[in-house]
Amino acid sequence: MYKKIIGAMVAVSMVIGGTSVMASPGKDLRILPIIVNGHKVQFPDTEPYIDTNGRTMVPVRFVSEKLGGDVTWDVATKTVGIKYKGKNITLPVGSKTVSIDSTMIELDTTAEMYEGRTMVPLRFVSEAMESKVSFDQGAHSVLVSDTIFLSKVKEGSIKLDPWGRQLSGAISSEWNKLSDLPASFYNIKKVDSYISNKEYFEVKDGFSEKKYIDEWAEHARQYYGTMLNVNYKTLNADVFAKSLVSNMENRGDYFRAEATRGFKEFAAWAKTNKLVTKGYADPEGSMTRYENGRSILRTYFKFMIVSATDTSQTFMDNYNVSANSDSYKLKLGVWYGGYSDVALDSNAANMQWTRLSLSSSENMFTKGRYSYSVLK
Repeated sequence: MYKKIIGAMVAVSMVIGGTSVMASPGKDLRILPIIVNGHKVQFPDTEPYIDTNGRTMVPVRFVSEKLGGDVTWDVATKTVGIKYKGKNITLPVGSKTVSIDSTMIELDTTAEMYEGRTMVPLRFVSEAMESKVSFDQGAHSVLVSDTIFLSKVKEGSIKLDPWGRQLSGAISSEWNKLSDLPASFYNIKKVDSYISNKEYFEVKDGFSEKKYIDEWAEHARQYYGTMLNVNYKTLNADVFAKSLVSNMENRGDYFRAEATRGFKEFAAWAKTNKLVTKGYADPEGSMTRYENGRSILRTYFKFMIVSATDTSQTFMDNYNVSANSDSYKLKLGVWYGGYSDVALDSNAANMQWTRLSLSSSENMFTKGRYSYSVLK
């Protein structure tokens, strides 16, 4: 039996909240965090996506209300209305002609209905509400900031992390706390060989540079983009295994052969288990810390089990688990959200600490280190 690749993890106690990520219609889930005035937006079901015109589409209410807009819906005309500082912004579903008060504007895309939500082009709506929209290429996130928020950042009354998230200002010896995460998020028990999140970002040797952490996070996104989106009817074991191995640290030919064999074994199980899943991982780059010889990315997971005979073994992370992890019985057809820690390491021979990738095939359900709940 294939021996799964497990990071040397020590159990800790934590309870956590949620954040945001993305779904693309008709495709596997990918991440598109939307950060409005320094806070990640939480989407309970339908997520932002890129439409066929290359425009970022978002559920209208969640972003507009965070910018101070009042959203209405005209059932008869299927028109979204947003009232903002005396302005009336209207977007008829399916029409490229929209309006701001009496001014008619032609867009290159349209508002549309998807999964019961009204989706609108993020840039148009945000700019109509006097906000700036920018894209963080490294983090694959969209930042939306209104003029009041930007002025407070400029004067220094609001401080941001390198990812555009608002720091809470709370005094902590362990964490650079974010204002949009609950206090319980930071309940981490110290272990041996521990460097706190705060200490991690004070080290100036390349460890804490955003460009490297973005690369590490991309490995986690790609790995779980494959792992969390499985359809037993179309699953190709060779392609599946190759994608996963390519995002893990390279410990040599034996390691890669063993990992490949294990992933193919899981693929065979997925077919037997009639497994269909969807989901994604959204690493919190600014929450990186170090313990037991590994960098640790606190990561948000959102996932759904669409079909499975055995709902306790649905991902590589909870399939045929070691003593370090749990099998986790899940409900069918509901979204789960929560956090766990993803362990990162580099090739032990070269010790290239700026080039980290996943060191474990069990991260999501490591005992004492995860918490998931049904999203409502």
